[in-house]
Amino acid sequence: MKLIRVEEDMLSRKNVHTFMSTSEMQEQLSLKLYKINETYEAYRLDHTHDYFQIWYVNKGEFMHSIDRHKYRMVRGNLFVIPPFAVHRVDLIPGKEFEIYGCEFLPQFINDRFDQLPFNKDVFDFAYLEHFLVDDDEITPKIALAGQIDIDVKQLLEEMFNEYQTRRAYFELALKGSLLKLLSIIMREYALGANQELNNKLDKYRHAITSVLDELKERYHEDITLEEICKKALLSKTYFYILFKHFVGKTFNEYIIELRVQKAMSLLQSNLSVTDVCFSVGFNSVSYFSRVFKKITGVSPSNYKKNALM
Repeated sequence: MKLIRVEEDMLSRKNVHTFMSTSEMQEQLSLKLYKINETYEAYRLDHTHDYFQIWYVNKGEFMHSIDRHKYRMVRGNLFVIPPFAVHRVDLIPGKEFEIYGCEFLPQFINDRFDQLPFNKDVFDFAYLEHFLVDDDEITPKIALAGQIDIDVKQLLEEMFNEYQTRRAYFELALKGSLLKLLSIIMREYALGANQELNNKLDKYRHAITSVLDELKERYHEDITLEEICKKALLSKTYFYILFKHFVGKTFNEYIIELRVQKAMSLLQSNLSVTDVCFSVGFNSVSYFSRVFKKITGVSPSNYKKNALM
């Protein structure tokens, strides 16, 4: 979690221009909406601001730099920059662009955010928490497509018009729209994170599949996590994460449920509960009985009795 840096710390950075809400936002609204089709000289410099900034690309392209990395922003791309993060925008020669900009202070969402540090117990903090990260952890851009892109563009257009016309209760309308916009962006961030995880899973899919095949053959043996990780050439921590996401259970949970499934089949034979217990890899009949009942809802003896009726 990033604690917002104090203004003095940012002003001490050389060659970094700082935009302040006191001069950028009028009428103490704590929010500003605009549409531009040309950049300003100040944006071409490394700069920062004491407010959140959302840019949505409606037309054309430009370069966005953050944490010393450059990203090409094109139609349908969006970024969110938290307070006091250093970034810059550069034009591409011969390329036009048009963006919708939305800038706001945390207190526009909730007056209790007027004082730092933020009170994390406030429900509305959830709308900001995801974006309050260090510079190297900021998501540099998200690519919107399909209906999501249409929805975001329409929402920003409505917010821009509401900001321009200033009809009665426009502040409430803008706050509601801003919360909706942040919710959409957070969902897209989550989808991006899931896609990144899926890419990792694809990379190790064969390794996990091989592990599952081995467990199905050796479920009754005393298999250790260390042994499996060594064969898979993965650390215990990384294997745990991959296995849980791939299978939906931890390594131990999977082994236990696999043994119970095998036990259910064997209990339908003439084998005793004790014989089944040790055949599937349990070392204690009492433990086997507790686990079996927890998973199936009945004890092994009752399951056997009903199965043989």
